Amino acid sequence: MQERHRVSLNAVRVFAIVARTGSLTAAGAELGVTSGAVSHQLKKLEDELGVSFFRRGNNTVSLTDMGRRFYEEVAPAIGLIERSADALYRDENEISVHATTSLALRWLIPSLDRFRVLCPKVRVRVETSSARGIPAIPDSDVGIRYFRTGEEAEGWELLARDLRRPVVSPVLLARGNHGREIAVADVPALQCCVGNWDWKLWCETFGIPPADLSFAHAFDTDDAALHACVAGLGMVLAPTILTARETKSGALMILPGHQPFETGTYRYRRCSESRAVRQFCAWMDTEMRNLE
Repeated sequence: MQERHRVSLNAVRVFAIVARTGSLTAAGAELGVTSGAVSHQLKKLEDELGVSFFRRGNNTVSLTDMGRRFYEEVAPAIGLIERSADALYRDENEISVHATTSLALRWLIPSLDRFRVLCPKVRVRVETSSARGIPAIPDSDVGIRYFRTGEEAEGWELLARDLRRPVVSPVLLARGNHGREIAVADVPALQCCVGNWDWKLWCETFGIPPADLSFAHAFDTDDAALHACVAGLGMVLAPTILTARETKSGALMILPGHQPFETGTYRYRRCSESRAVRQFCAWMDTEMRNLE
């Protein structure tokens, strides 16, 4: 049986860094060693394999054809090892959470202090994106996304029901009231969903003619529309979990005579089963129950 070459994996890693940086000095700085130590590791690897990976010049190195081929084959494997090691480290110290922009800004981030009290050693990295048609969650430990009523949500755990009702600035209400009961037609509506599907569902649910609505402005997120609503630009069909702060302070009021109705759900999926992730998901569930 032919004896297999036993190659130093540390030397292979050094080779990959030199190939990537194109410099013994830069590779040494990244590794925290001298350029001489880097050169020694490269020579050792080339002697073990009986090949030359680099052409050496004055303070420069360039890959030979054999070196380029070897780098193309080993670089992905080294990257996988480094990512796996990083994931093991983050399991105990850091979790990444992906959520829609509005949910992150209006609920998740303002609530994180309470999670820190429970788990002071865990760092949370929040990543956001628009809710509009996100087909998949990026590589995060926890993904939170919105599902419209009837949309398939297999593999996703329920976080909260999305209950919406029209909200409006009290300044705008007072401006258009004139001593009589306010009607939907008296207040301009603000768009924050593609095609106004939420307003259409609201009209269908409560038997309101869509023609009664007049739209003033359009926004790409709930958060932006709610800022416009507070400024008195119109009414928003807003999720209750995203407007608790404004309704409590009086910055927004529920349009009189209209009850919340369900348009969908917020759900989450764990892409990691680390202790920190389980703690975070349990904390989210508790936070949402306290909002009910």
